[in-house]
Amino acid sequence: MTKRTMILMGFLAFAIASRFLVVLNPAWANFSPIASMALFAGAYISNRYQPILWTILPIWISNMILNNVFYSQYFNGFSWGIDFVQVGLIALIPFIGGNVATVLGFFILSNFAVWAGDAIGYGFSAGNAVVYAKDFSGLVACYANALPFLKNAILSQFVFSAVLFGGFEFVKSKSLAVQR
Repeated sequence: MTKRTMILMGFLAFAIASRFLVVLNPAWANFSPIASMALFAGAYISNRYQPILWTILPIWISNMILNNVFYSQYFNGFSWGIDFVQVGLIALIPFIGGNVATVLGFFILSNFAVWAGDAIGYGFSAGNAVVYAKDFSGLVACYANALPFLKNAILSQFVFSAVLFGGFEFVKSKSLAVQR
């Protein structure tokens, strides 16, 4: 394994670990590095399949841990952590546009899944979760109730993208072994 690969893996491991900030305080909900990690992996990992794996596997593994350890009361039985996954050609979109598109795409898809609930196998039980009417007004209510979480999603997207991209560019400028 090259020094460059080890440094890339270190940055991505940091991003994965920070996904668990929500456990410390619910105010950190949606302050997540996942989409920034996808942009970062797509930009710096030259193998065309590894960036996809570096995005899907952390989401899957961290969802399994979060859903079964910290949020088990919302799921009927074991949750395999399968959720809507953001995979795409985001690296082709400019940095700001890519970050905004990623946040809005996640917001639209994830809240649609919350609204649809068990109808698409998302696995929520009625316990403490809000169950929305399965009509247009329920969908609008779901998106309206999710707006407070959008702030953290946008903030984290730009913070983690700046840390990952800026940090790696800084390390790359200081070490020839890390450059392509």
